[in-house]
Amino acid sequence: MISVIVPVRGERPEVARGFARYCGPPESELLIAATEDDRETIAAFEREGARIIEGPGARGARLSRAASASRGEILFFLHADSQPPENALDLVRETLAAGAAGGALSLAYDGGGAAMRWVAWWANLRSRWWKLPFGDQGIFCRRDAYELAGGFRDLPICDDVDLVLRLRRAGRFVVRPESTVTSPRRYLRRGPARQVVRTWAVLLGYFAGVDPKRLERWYNED
Repeated sequence: MISVIVPVRGERPEVARGFARYCGPPESELLIAATEDDRETIAAFEREGARIIEGPGARGARLSRAASASRGEILFFLHADSQPPENALDLVRETLAAGAAGGALSLAYDGGGAAMRWVAWWANLRSRWWKLPFGDQGIFCRRDAYELAGGFRDLPICDDVDLVLRLRRAGRFVVRPESTVTSPRRYLRRGPARQVVRTWAVLLGYFAGVDPKRLERWYNED
């Protein structure tokens, strides 16, 4: 079984559409890592057949809680506004069956024109050269590799990067050429160039040891 785990916080109920395909035991299950404030969105995911894992805390803590509650031998972490290809679960199984401990898909954006194609191109270059994908691409791993790596830490930002760095030490990490299609809403609201600079500044701050809470506050400033 593959456990598809989706963090939700402040998302519109409409994002639940399209996730019902993951609610099909024994092949897969869908878990939503939510806060108590997301009542309408939680209800929308429940109608799709998802299991809701509610609780407080930053995204890393909520993802850790949902992963602990999951039943799958494989974990697949997706963002609520990201849609992987129709055969994503087959791609995940194929990659891990070939001996990888974990991996991710490549990235594409749902609209945004040439600017967002350029952003995706650089993101995919980073992912393939440095094996450093972000959570909006869809990150997957074997459960034993996840547990060996120590799972998600209680971080408000860069929790995805933090997990990937430890998964890479647990075994081979593969970035597939097939793409997850993600909403460009943050880039379009702030402007692609400004958002790229902010994202890279936060990443550099993380590697420099800046307090993640401080990075989160700075990242979310408008």
